Amino acid sequence: MIFFKLEEITDKKTFDQYGISAWQLFDLKALTMLDNLRAFFGVPITCNNWLQGGQFSMRGYRPYWTDVGAKNSPHKKGKAFDLDVQGITAEEARSIIKADMSNPLLANIQRIEAEVNWLHIDIMPPPQGKERIYFFHP
Repeated sequence: MIFFKLEEITDKKTFDQYGISAWQLFDLKALTMLDNLRAFFGVPITCNNWLQGGQFSMRGYRPYWTDVGAKNSPHKKGKAFDLDVQGITAEEARSIIKADMSNPLLANIQRIEAEVNWLHIDIMPPPQGKERIYFFHP
């Protein structure tokens, strides 16, 4: 099931420039991770909300030209998302994921950013010797 529209995971400039072709900017494993997370929680999840006049536009794919985030961020490779899960805090979402790491719907999550007020998930490999769903610090 596809829960997210392209406008919810790209910025406006990228969406306007590429249109439906912007799907190709994402890693398929990352898109699967995102939809599976939505299915896992069973409630709406917000990434970008610029289309509705909201403040978020760079929480999914980030174009190479933006200065938002790190230079080599997985967002710029279509492999990461910053999210808000409806009805719970980011810390609660991290705890729920950690408690159910073996759930098949969470299988593509490799790393989660700790101690931030959003839920960052990505498919980048954890450091050697570290378990899947590695919690890293900004």
